[in-house]
Amino acid sequence: MINIHIMKYFTILIFFLLSSYAYAGHSQGNGTCTDDLIHYQNFEAKRSDAPLFSQSQQWRDKAVEMRVTGDTAKCEEYMAEAIRMLKKTKGKYPTE
Repeated sequence: MINIHIMKYFTILIFFLLSSYAYAGHSQGNGTCTDDLIHYQNFEAKRSDAPLFSQSQQWRDKAVEMRVTGDTAKCEEYMAEAIRMLKKTKGKYPTE
C-alpha cells in the first residue's frame, strides 16, 4: 500500500519539475514570446563567441520592440532568427 505522504511529495515533485521546465524557456511558439526571450537569454551568456552575436542582439532588440507594441507573432519570428544565429549545427555556428 502506498503511503499518502509519499504520494503527496511525489505529486509536488512532479509539479515542480513541470513548472521549472516551462520557465527554462524551451517551449517556443506559444504566442507569448516570453519563453523565446528566456531561451535567448540562456544562449546569450554561453554563445558570445558566435560570429553573428552582435546581429543576434539586434534581432533580439527588434523582437522586444514588437513585444512592447503587442505584436507577439512578430516578436517570436524575430526571436527565432536571433536564436538561430547563436545555435550550433553539427558543432558549427551559422555565418550568414
